[in-house]
Amino acid sequence: VDKSRMNREIHVRFCEGLREKFPRSTRLSIKYAINVELFTPHLNKYEVRVNRKNLLNVLIISSLINLIMGCSSMSKNQNLSAKDETIKTFVTKLIADAETDEQKIERIYYFVRDEIEFGWLYPQEIPAEEILKNRRGVCMQKANLLVAMAREAGLKARFHFMYVHKTALEDFLPEFAYRRWVDPFPHTFPEIYLNGKWVSMEANLDKDLHEICINKKFNFGKNEDIIRNVSIEFSANGVKGHQQYVHAEGKESFYGEDLSQFTKFMHEGVPWWKRMMLPIIFKKAQKIMDQIRSDK
Repeated sequence: VDKSRMNREIHVRFCEGLREKFPRSTRLSIKYAINVELFTPHLNKYEVRVNRKNLLNVLIISSLINLIMGCSSMSKNQNLSAKDETIKTFVTKLIADAETDEQKIERIYYFVRDEIEFGWLYPQEIPAEEILKNRRGVCMQKANLLVAMAREAGLKARFHFMYVHKTALEDFLPEFAYRRWVDPFPHTFPEIYLNGKWVSMEANLDKDLHEICINKKFNFGKNEDIIRNVSIEFSANGVKGHQQYVHAEGKESFYGEDLSQFTKFMHEGVPWWKRMMLPIIFKKAQKIMDQIRSDK
């Protein structure tokens, strides 16, 4: 029995039961202040009016349902694509006959770039081995995996947190989330110590998505300057990712050996109610990514 998600029928009954637990103004609907096509499909059938007084109740309802659903899409993906290999055993095979640090990181870079497709996986702080199993992740998650793999290969690696404008995520988020996204926000990418210096090794967008964005004029594909300058091919001098081209001037970057700096930002720089919405936003955003890829 899959206990990671609620049976559809039980879920509907649960949602219906919630209506009797809150004031009528809250239970009538979940619709406006947060734009609520975002709530689960079963909740959409309720006409929802949200005002400041019942907004807290609505957020509590949505968070409770997401907890019960157990981030089911993530659990499902793990079961479908899970690999038995650990990062250590995988990296050992990947770099088996590589003789130099450049050869090692080149193989790791291309693997993370193309075999781990850019996609929304909740929570953001998921362990690197889970990214390897799921074969999907956003910038921070792909950076986390690349850093872990590089270290396993004996290379020095760190996280670079650079403030970028939210246009870095244009077309990749539902509209309600994009409008309210923190701007600027800290984008995460890995740096590798190679040939005596730290270089960016950003493997954020896979090759398929890179080409789709250019051909369909999505995201960075709308910006001719970025198209002319960006390269996703490996270089010992580093790979500058798409999102670095929308760096927020005047905002200093920061660095970390782990993701604790990002976690600190999430708790200090992002309002609690926005953090509560992330599971729903990630589900909606992944549907957008699936649609973009299917329409290529």
